[in-house]
Amino acid sequence: MSVVSAFLERPGLRGMFGALLDEHARAAEDFCSVVEALPLDLFLRRHETADPELFSLQAICAHVVTAAYGHASYIRIARQMPRRERPPREDLWAEEPAAVRPLLAREVRFMEETVAGLTGGDAELEALRFPVRWGPTYDPEMMLEHTIVHLLRHRRQIERWPR
Repeated sequence: MSVVSAFLERPGLRGMFGALLDEHARAAEDFCSVVEALPLDLFLRRHETADPELFSLQAICAHVVTAAYGHASYIRIARQMPRRERPPREDLWAEEPAAVRPLLAREVRFMEETVAGLTGGDAELEALRFPVRWGPTYDPEMMLEHTIVHLLRHRRQIERWPR
């Protein structure tokens, strides 16, 4: 099983969104590989930080999964798809590093379902533009790119976390 197919129901789809989904799955795999190499005590250890949500590696992982569900929800609302609430935040907290992978895999499949059928044409993307709570206006392509980079940024943060 390839890295991508471990996270996606239908890896390797053609087009812009097929490529972005494959990269989302690859970023999720890289994130999980870094997390799974962490010792449990480091994963759970609280750290002094200015950000009250990112006080431990466990908290960062919950943030990443929770945010990704939020990103997919923005797209679902823009597409007028049935709203599905993300799991409660407490259900997205992994008790150990290995428990992050299944949580993130469910989110990647949720995003895959969310963008299914999008072609990425200019008119289609323009019609689906939406404001996000942190200021800019996105379309589904931009939001999925943001989701990928969010994983990459937090993977790097975990790699640099004080040991």
